[in-house]
Amino acid sequence: MLSFLRSSSPPRLNRAADNPIFYEDGKSCLEFRKGSKYFLRNSHPPYDALSPSIVNPPFHFHLYQSEHFKIVSGECHLYKNTKDAPWKTISAADPTAPRTAIIPKMEFHTLQNASSTDPLVIDVNLAPEDFEGEERFFRNFFGYLDDCKRAGETPSIFQLMVFLKHANTPLGLRLPTRWLSQVASRAFLNIMGSIGEWILGYESSYREYYVARKGI
Repeated sequence: MLSFLRSSSPPRLNRAADNPIFYEDGKSCLEFRKGSKYFLRNSHPPYDALSPSIVNPPFHFHLYQSEHFKIVSGECHLYKNTKDAPWKTISAADPTAPRTAIIPKMEFHTLQNASSTDPLVIDVNLAPEDFEGEERFFRNFFGYLDDCKRAGETPSIFQLMVFLKHANTPLGLRLPTRWLSQVASRAFLNIMGSIGEWILGYESSYREYYVARKGI
């Protein structure tokens, strides 16, 4: 293992017992809701193109799960297979707009708050659900990003890919065809995640971010 080659990690704030978890000085939040139809409630600040929130996800897809969304408050742009224009906008305020949406597995997607002035609250579920696995991923991924932001450090792509590899979630690489994009995205995930974990020594979970709970 060549862990001495990796960049230094930011100080990790211990939030493993927190629920909800507040990030970005309280501007964003995750709440885990075991037993609910939607296991994750996600709060976004108003969208700022010059300084996007850490909870604004990168373009990605899920290898084995569909992703389900339900608006709680505000308005959300969902992008599918392209980031050029929204595929669907779900809204709590517009009675003519849908309130839910589903992204099938293997479909590139992302989302963002449709408003630059109002916050967004959205419920999320992945099916088939793996509550402990999803909680572990989200706590580690966003905990790490928030700690990097607080420390003024650039997140390591290798660390991020280790988290994403264990969640079976490739980043969406944009290439001329959808098939080629999927193949390249999976290869990038496996190569970068493996280098990060087995050569650079990054972990897929940290006790400051996540501790397995017995009996729940």
